[in-house]
Amino acid sequence: MSPAPTSDRGAGGLHCELPAGLGDILPEHAAEFLELRRELLQTMARWGYRPVVPPLLEYAEAFSRAAADPDTELAAYKLVDRDTGHVLALRPDFTPQLARLVATRFRDASLPLRLCYEGSVLRHVPARKGRSRELHQVGAELLGVCDPEADAEAIALAVDCLHRAGLREFKVDVGQVEFFRGVLQGTALTADQTETVTSAVARKDVSELETVLDQLPLSDSKKRLLAELPLLAGGTEVLDRALALVESDHSRAALDGLTQVVRYAEAHHLADHLTIDLGEIRGIDYHTGVIFEAFVHHLGVPLCRGGRYDRLLGRYGADLPATGFSMDLVALTEALHLQRGAGPTVPRGVFLVNFAPDRTSAVSLAHGLRDAGMRAARDCIRRPLEQSAAHAREQGFRWVAVLTEQGTAAPLRLLDLTTGGERPVALDQLVAKLTAEES
Repeated sequence: MSPAPTSDRGAGGLHCELPAGLGDILPEHAAEFLELRRELLQTMARWGYRPVVPPLLEYAEAFSRAAADPDTELAAYKLVDRDTGHVLALRPDFTPQLARLVATRFRDASLPLRLCYEGSVLRHVPARKGRSRELHQVGAELLGVCDPEADAEAIALAVDCLHRAGLREFKVDVGQVEFFRGVLQGTALTADQTETVTSAVARKDVSELETVLDQLPLSDSKKRLLAELPLLAGGTEVLDRALALVESDHSRAALDGLTQVVRYAEAHHLADHLTIDLGEIRGIDYHTGVIFEAFVHHLGVPLCRGGRYDRLLGRYGADLPATGFSMDLVALTEALHLQRGAGPTVPRGVFLVNFAPDRTSAVSLAHGLRDAGMRAARDCIRRPLEQSAAHAREQGFRWVAVLTEQGTAAPLRLLDLTTGGERPVALDQLVAKLTAEES
């Protein structure tokens, strides 16, 4: 789904090359992409999540208020409103917009709120990073309840979305950032030392972590636990291993909460997909509890990311707990391609070619096919059948139905472009036959 190569300059001197980190999604992938988006939103609706559609452009403050540190603000593309002089920003993230919505539009709503959304986010990414600037997302937020069952629901909904999308083999890594906060409680580390330890744990760099710990004023037991953190990953046995190592009540409470989340997740029949990873501390300045990511083998980016963020809504005047996740549609589409292999997309639908003097029969037939739920289009250009068939193949159709010059009294000629076969079909039987063939 990367951009097709283009020349630097097109007709009239237009600069045709896209900026780095942006790409077109062409018809073959776009159809799958849009169907995937529809399926995810329908899945969320079945769980009781209602859609909202926030604008692409807002006052920059709506996003900067959510930033955990000044560097996060740099991700947004900003511009000045010509009419007011206020600074606006293109959406770099949906969650701040939902926080604003809840604080302003749902102030008196009964809780919890279940909201979902879809659309693009745009973020500045340094050129050397090689990542996309535009992410196509579908997401869900559960707001107004802080409970292990709510965290499990967010994870279970994400898993259900992946299943409904058609994905079979994937893993969801579940962490708990409060466990790590508890480990560091009561230490005499400076802010710089804390950042160094946090960075080494987040990268799971065991060698660097050991070197850093040797130079810090920590007890031997604390150093052993911190050195073990990147290795505390696996099944539910990780929770028992961690409990035997911790000294902090804060960490014990975090483990107890995570144990309950896992128990509820198992009630959702998720055990085969979950792994526990207490060394996962992504977004520790933002998240406040359970976090999770979904992955497949051979794809280096997560399919979805989520977790609890109980401090965010208070910055917008609605002091509510919240959890949620967003799914990366492009990454999920690539994962589905990997699952089914590199084979071409199966062509579907029928392309109608009319050689009869009257066009209305062909138009009516195409209408009937669409009413039956099939993809159908008319060739509005008079040309040899070979050229019409070539065009149909290029457009991803499987069938070509040819109405002859004898009109509707004669059988149609039905060409199967996947096999090269041809057979006559009575006009009144075409819809039934094609529907059966494509089901």
